[in-house]
Amino acid sequence: MHYDGSFVVAANRTKVYEFATDPSRVATIFPDVSDVVVQDAEHFALRAKVGISSIKGAMDVKCMVVEKVPLASVKLKLMASGLSSGVEMESTFSFEDISSGGTLVRWTADAVVAGLIASMGSRLTDSVAKKYIQNIVDSLKRELS
Repeated sequence: MHYDGSFVVAANRTKVYEFATDPSRVATIFPDVSDVVVQDAEHFALRAKVGISSIKGAMDVKCMVVEKVPLASVKLKLMASGLSSGVEMESTFSFEDISSGGTLVRWTADAVVAGLIASMGSRLTDSVAKKYIQNIVDSLKRELS
């Protein structure tokens, strides 16, 4: 599944990049998180509540910053397991100055879902994934505005 979009925040590019490359801050934008463990400057883990139709529970998520281009972009990789399912996702965020003084953030997310959650059907899985990703994007916008 592929998702992408963009948004503008008032924060300058330096602040946006610093936020996006700090695991302790990035972990705050995930919805329904009950536990966060920052392992080092590029790795963190969290436990998140997930619900899709009749499948409800928690997934353990391992996150890592896999690529940084100073002040320009960051790529994250996430691996989630639980509920007899697995999710692998790569997300890239790129940052551009805009004339009004803020930052344009462009993002992409590519995800592969396997197991019980995938068996719910692509239309339902896609709908839930879009909602979850939008919650993350909205949280990021709030943190940077």
